[in-house]
Amino acid sequence: MQDKVALRTWFLPLFGEPIIIGSIGLLGETGCMHKIMVLNAKGGCGKTTIATTLACFFAGQGYSTALMDFDPQHSSYQWLKIRSPEEPPIKAIDGVRTATGVTRSWQLYSGAETDVVIIDTPAGITGGKLTDLFHKADTILVPVMPSIIDLLAMRGFLDELGRLRNRGHQKKRVGIIANRVTAGNQSKDAIKRLSDGADLPLIAVLRDTQNYSTAMASGLGISELNPGMTTMDREHWGPILDWLKQEIPGTPGKPASSSRARWPFAVA
Repeated sequence: MQDKVALRTWFLPLFGEPIIIGSIGLLGETGCMHKIMVLNAKGGCGKTTIATTLACFFAGQGYSTALMDFDPQHSSYQWLKIRSPEEPPIKAIDGVRTATGVTRSWQLYSGAETDVVIIDTPAGITGGKLTDLFHKADTILVPVMPSIIDLLAMRGFLDELGRLRNRGHQKKRVGIIANRVTAGNQSKDAIKRLSDGADLPLIAVLRDTQNYSTAMASGLGISELNPGMTTMDREHWGPILDWLKQEIPGTPGKPASSSRARWPFAVA
């Protein structure tokens, strides 16, 4: 079967209708979903915020989207509970609690219609648990906070990831995000050196802003907040979406009608 070129609709701020910019990836013969995992053994680095932001973006662009939560704190799962049914739908998958009367595989099944699964993970993941999660993902995003404690913790974690990739998984894409970086903070240079040393790309730097807390408290993502207050944040997310778009399969359905779901710029 010939691969199908997937087209993404990106929105410009002054237009009400989607404009098809170009191809963003291939849907192969299997037609399987793409699984994006947000992963870091260090807690408090913003994994849930990044996971929910991604889920909102893909859902708003018309992709059938699921959010799978493996964190016992259930932050993503609880966020979905406060999300308005008027917003683009995101399927919730509880990766922690065991459901009665169903197999584990069925409990984690997102449905054949799902295009993208965003996976939120807990802190403290190492060894066999890290290996298990690593194999569940197609693409991995690693958020890193600009503090010496986080940077020191990252060294061992990236070593583990490197060993897993060297076991026949060199093609699995792993990217680093510098998260909650304040203006003038020089730690992002240390994060860049860390990513270079691990031979992993530093794909974006996200600022420290109250907008993410506002979005989380409202069951929303940055792409669904008032564009006037989130212009800089949306621009910061551009490199992440551009990096991810290379492997997202399928053609999305009709983008959500909610104006708040529109990303106000086009990624080339």
